[in-house]
Amino acid sequence: MRPTERPAWAMIAALAMLVSLAAAATASPATPRVSHGPDGAAARPARRTEPVIAAAGDIARPRRPGRAQTATAALIRRLNPRAVLTLGDNQYDRGALSDFRTSYGPTWGRFKAKTFPVPGNHDHETPGASGYFSYFGKRTHGHRGWYSYGLGSWRMIALDSINGGTPPPAELRWLRHELRRHRRGCQLAYFHHPRWSSGEHGSNARMGAYWSILQHYGVDVVLNGHDHDYERFARLLPSGRPSARGIREFVVGTGGASLRNFGPRKARGSQVRRVVNGVLRMHLLHRGYGWKFIRVGGATVDHGATRCH
Repeated sequence: MRPTERPAWAMIAALAMLVSLAAAATASPATPRVSHGPDGAAARPARRTEPVIAAAGDIARPRRPGRAQTATAALIRRLNPRAVLTLGDNQYDRGALSDFRTSYGPTWGRFKAKTFPVPGNHDHETPGASGYFSYFGKRTHGHRGWYSYGLGSWRMIALDSINGGTPPPAELRWLRHELRRHRRGCQLAYFHHPRWSSGEHGSNARMGAYWSILQHYGVDVVLNGHDHDYERFARLLPSGRPSARGIREFVVGTGGASLRNFGPRKARGSQVRRVVNGVLRMHLLHRGYGWKFIRVGGATVDHGATRCH
């Protein structure tokens, strides 16, 4: 055999390898470009162990679905998150079960099987928030209004701020107990009334009882509703002083109820403020999180990423 000749089997093997490589290149997408948020954490496509959530509060009009809540529900359907977090005032005006069924149900109710709700003051307008508890059933994890669960590597803490008054001692005892049990990894808490807000209702000092406990145990993020706007804060200590050791708060009262303008005073630590309906998308990474606030229509209004403590 001359040196330039190749056996037939070698030529067939080489051809098969070329075909295999071409098929792999066609089937596997190019490596996505990694972008970085303001604190340097990479924002990457979601993996199964790093879930995406969607969150908003102040959602459904009474008796019939409103245009805005229909649009935010359509946005959630496009995002297809692992979990949907409602931030209270799920159903106006009194949280009646009949209104949940005729208004909330046809829109946000489509995601009920993966919804982790908390009640707001309008849900509590019906005594004992009975409409809320009856509608969500087992999704409320009991009839006391607060619960926790794991999602990816994160610990999620759902609280009931009731009517914005002083939190019940039983709830605060439970909160300390849960946070002592789950001290590893990133943690997110959510409830209706914000501690800090530049909105119509403003900051609520009574929510400081939550904030001090959450800060003590190293919680990273808090989500709230109540004010019908979107606002992102710097990391804040219980005193309101910005600090890398503090908690970042998002107010997302933009789920479909009528919007309201911000008040005359800007709260300390406020970084971004918008008056639009939309949904907060969060990517829960192993050691951090990325966020996008997406308005109705699909435009991203605010985004970033950061590491957990």
